[in-house]
Amino acid sequence: MRWRNAWIVMRKDLDEFKKQKLVIGSILAMPIVLGVILPLILFVPIVTMVPLERPWDIDGLLESGTLPDGAHVPWANQTMENTSFSSVVISHKILKNTHLNNCIVLDCVLDNTTILDSTIQNSSLSSSYLNNVTVINSEGTGLDGRHILAVSSNLVFTKTKPSYINQVLPMMLNMVLMIFIIVPATLPTIIATYSIVGEKNNRSLEPLLATPTTDGELLAGKIFSSFIPSMGSTLLAFTLGVVLLDVILIPKVAYPLLPNFTWILSILLLAPTACLMSILACVLVSSKVSDVRAAQQLGGFIVMPVVVLMLGVVSGFIFLSPVMVFIFSGVYGCIDLGLFYLARAIFNRETILTKWA
Repeated sequence: MRWRNAWIVMRKDLDEFKKQKLVIGSILAMPIVLGVILPLILFVPIVTMVPLERPWDIDGLLESGTLPDGAHVPWANQTMENTSFSSVVISHKILKNTHLNNCIVLDCVLDNTTILDSTIQNSSLSSSYLNNVTVINSEGTGLDGRHILAVSSNLVFTKTKPSYINQVLPMMLNMVLMIFIIVPATLPTIIATYSIVGEKNNRSLEPLLATPTTDGELLAGKIFSSFIPSMGSTLLAFTLGVVLLDVILIPKVAYPLLPNFTWILSILLLAPTACLMSILACVLVSSKVSDVRAAQQLGGFIVMPVVVLMLGVVSGFIFLSPVMVFIFSGVYGCIDLGLFYLARAIFNRETILTKWA
């Protein structure tokens, strides 16, 4: 194959493409709307509504207020260790490795203590377990437990659960990533289906078919002339989308999330193979029909393998990890190879010239 001839065919098609202002507008508008504007509409409510604080994974925790500025570690005059107390009032003590049940604790320091059905006030706690406990005007770190009422207190627990934004971000980013896969698979239905049928209707195809280029060179030129604008507009939308999403998400997550490894692999492997699959199938359709509208309608069925992937991602059945990207890229690559050899076998200039009315 003489790649110079394929390059000339591609340049000729791109020159024709530049004259189609409405087509250029739609090719630029679709990725921008789907890959930039739509994600912003989805993510801005999350950023504005989801709180920054990470909720504690404590069953029945009810917090009211925070520790006053004047709070201090209570003074204690006695240390009590390895002891159990029940139904007593304890004040100004340091309690270590103790067990409290149904007690009132005032102005104490508690360390590694289990506290059940009690009330704690003006105290300092650390590394303790609380069950059905009311904590008033106190502070604590490294705590665990359940059914805790904290009033005017500052308690820090060992068990935290992911914030809402950390739970929904992977799923939403996965769905946004699918936009940058479906877009390059859809754009060729606008460009590639026109590549032969449109030229036939404009009577610009016959001189091209009469040139000394081979069928393979002509086919390669048609493929490249659709691939370049499709992937170019997709990369533009991808870049804008990544930058804008990072700008609105950094205040929530404190660091840029995108592009991560999965996104880079997807735009370098999955999107191009999906785009080539669509182009090859569209060229096949375009070489067999005589009407642009019929070619575009048939071209809509071509993106079904990508639609299947999209439905799997949206339903949550498929999560686009690097492994899944490699798997689907390999599948699409095999389909591309088969379609290319099929196109070379079917694409025949004599048939195109003689059988079209």
